[in-house]
Amino acid sequence: MTNIAQYAYTSQNKVTVLSDGSKLSSLDFDNKCKFKIFRFDQIKFMRKRIKSSFAHNFLKENKIDLIFFDSWKSLEALNTSTNAKKICLVHGNEILNLRKKDRILNSINKADLIIFNSNYTKNKTIKNFKISKKIDQKIIYPAFIEKIFKIKIIKKKYDLCTVARLEYRKGHHLVFEAMSILKNKHDILLKYAILGDGPELSMLKDLVIRYSLHGQVEFINQSCPVEKIFKNSSVHIMPTLTTPESVEGFGISNIEAASYGLPCIVSNSGGSPESVGDNGIIVKENSPKELVNSIIDIFKKYKTYSKKSYIFANKFDSQKKIKEYLNIL
Repeated sequence: MTNIAQYAYTSQNKVTVLSDGSKLSSLDFDNKCKFKIFRFDQIKFMRKRIKSSFAHNFLKENKIDLIFFDSWKSLEALNTSTNAKKICLVHGNEILNLRKKDRILNSINKADLIIFNSNYTKNKTIKNFKISKKIDQKIIYPAFIEKIFKIKIIKKKYDLCTVARLEYRKGHHLVFEAMSILKNKHDILLKYAILGDGPELSMLKDLVIRYSLHGQVEFINQSCPVEKIFKNSSVHIMPTLTTPESVEGFGISNIEAASYGLPCIVSNSGGSPESVGDNGIIVKENSPKELVNSIIDIFKKYKTYSKKSYIFANKFDSQKKIKEYLNIL
């Protein structure tokens, strides 16, 4: 949503953003933006109603062409008629919550267009919900690459890296298991950088001890710039898992890593395979042994995979991507 707003503005469109408050400091970010951002920091019960009321009044007083909704929950709060075209993004996790099936369906059916972040997400949504045939459906991979970074460093600080929230489904623990096998059976010691925050942090630190990976795994504070990790790493690895409550709809960090020449190793879970091309390797979900083989293989053919990563990342040029979003109707 940030990219859509920023690039829409630079494409000479008038842009207004309605957003919840941010846990991080957002004042500096908001001040740098030249378009209007209205944030709503009230408690959840009040916030939904206040934001909805503000939105309805705003639509009455202003001529709007397009409204992008970040999820079905935002669209659900719209209870007024408008001539603006309504575009709802569907990411993946929200379509697994079948307990809210009626609410989700009623909300999505208000849209003029649904944008899915992958073929997987689209197919899963169609399977779980009876969406009105009147609603257009498109797939746009949500990655915006501004620049390709040709890194000349031959020996990098980290062999592997993962840039992702620290959740079970991201598969960090599987990378640990693969590193343990590489160490004990192949005498290969790898350095692994993990950038992110989340509920699995303490568990992952315990696993470092269990797998005897002292000195091989580094947990990096979230304040560290993402580009610093990519510039100092060789391979991005994210062997995601599918759980009853969670699935990887796409995998934006794989595209971002590719723009720095990093090959990617992902699993065949959810939409992850769609976030790599011939610049990476797709392994079977929940298979540390396949991870081991893929790591060995990718370093044997590293230069080839790295060159293909730059080519693949070019497909997500930011100017091309924003045209996909803004010219979709």
